[in-house]
Amino acid sequence: MTNELLFKYVSGQAVQIEILAVQEWMDESENRKNELARLRNVWILAGLENEIDPICHDKETERIWNIIRSLNEKEQKRNLFIRLSKYAAIFLFFMCISGVVGYYLSESTKSSENSFSEIIVPKGQRSTVVLPDGSKVQLNSDTHLKFVKFDTHQRIVRLEGEGYFEVTHDPSRPFTVETTTSQIEVLGTSFNVTSYQDDISTTTYLSSGKVKISDQSGNIILNPSEAYSYNKVTHESTKLKISDQRYSSWTRGIMVIEKETIWALAKRIERRFNVKVVFGDNEVQNHVYTGTIGDQDLNNMLKALEFASSIKYKRNGDTLSLFSKK
Repeated sequence: MTNELLFKYVSGQAVQIEILAVQEWMDESENRKNELARLRNVWILAGLENEIDPICHDKETERIWNIIRSLNEKEQKRNLFIRLSKYAAIFLFFMCISGVVGYYLSESTKSSENSFSEIIVPKGQRSTVVLPDGSKVQLNSDTHLKFVKFDTHQRIVRLEGEGYFEVTHDPSRPFTVETTTSQIEVLGTSFNVTSYQDDISTTTYLSSGKVKISDQSGNIILNPSEAYSYNKVTHESTKLKISDQRYSSWTRGIMVIEKETIWALAKRIERRFNVKVVFGDNEVQNHVYTGTIGDQDLNNMLKALEFASSIKYKRNGDTLSLFSKK
């Protein structure tokens, strides 16, 4: 794989056949996939497609080149992550002093419905992004956010995963979140959307304002503290009044579990901490758990879960085994 092709991919200049070639190369290594995703995010964050000071542009572009060379030739994951974190901080500082706020769309995104810029948050990570209109989105682990269209008439993003949106009020430009099963339209509000590809249901929870959800069930209006779930298998929908903030608690580093099987909880743990959960016996999968746990540290979370429930665990590197207490 050439450095030039990787740079074209990161900077959004690659054509479809080149994108496929890079993706095939990335699929050979989880390290390649995660680091290129971070590089692409940094490129978008820095707004390097836009008109900025040529000296700054050349300097930051050269740093991207250096990271790509290191990734392509050595793939030293730990050192690359440290360097990339430093560069991301530099980019953020540059945006602040230059008055540039948020993420910017590439020219390919603006010119074609089939082209877009994409923010990717790998498993084990979380990220907060500011959109071109000033709206803020907190993205959970293993989430993809695509900028489809931001123009004078509309604001459209596509979400696969989980995001908490705080949308800037702009009646002249409706804001729409597209998932695999629905469209969520707002003017200015705060809400959470959970739409992972391997989950059975898509759920929208409204904190403030009002949203309209369109799916196979029709049009549904949500008011504050209401949650709407759509089952992708049975095509059944449910609308509930929620007295707590279980659907948005993850933005505060808290995992709220409400009558959830350990099997279902395991999927959330895998995404949050980038680990593989296996079950030591069949019985453990059916244990039901209710509670609130901080999710900033996996070991502390597991100790709390073991103390408060009827399961025990063993951890071996990135593999987590759960057992029933005998």
